[in-house]
Amino acid sequence: MGARVITTARSSNHEFVRSLGADEVIDHTRDDYVTAVADLTLGQGVDVVFDTIGGDTLAKSPLALADAGRVVSIVDIARPQNLIEAWGKNAAYHFVFTRQNRGKLDALTNLVERGLIKPVIGAVLPLARIGEAHELLEAGSSRGLRGKVAIDVAGQTVDIPAQQASPAAPATPLQE
Repeated sequence: MGARVITTARSSNHEFVRSLGADEVIDHTRDDYVTAVADLTLGQGVDVVFDTIGGDTLAKSPLALADAGRVVSIVDIARPQNLIEAWGKNAAYHFVFTRQNRGKLDALTNLVERGLIKPVIGAVLPLARIGEAHELLEAGSSRGLRGKVAIDVAGQTVDIPAQQASPAAPATPLQE
């Protein structure tokens, strides 16, 4: 769509997110994204922050915005946020929740079907392995999972990443 995309990811995922279309990647475990965005934009900030994380992102995002920028969040707010920094930037906040909104889901489906959005599917498991799918969601990043876990009610599967041993706990084999 012509946007310059700056995103955050662990350094081990930088090439992966670049393959998805990111122009710049900030290692959120090492760098403060507000400072990194200021450096990358020569102090101008970005026009849009897309929040999929939550936490203090709503409060910190205006610090990375250009004047009259927008923050778009798909995260439920667990507690009130101090948005005083947004006032100084004349920022607009948009909250997008797809629950009970068939129109938005249909529009998203249309974009996927047209190839404009390409979801990343990290694993597909049959309904009979729903418990394992939940466990994979809980520990997927430690197993190298990238993308969503899908449930196939017809029972077909694809391989899922093997569990990696950690210093704290030995690896356990997956139960079939």
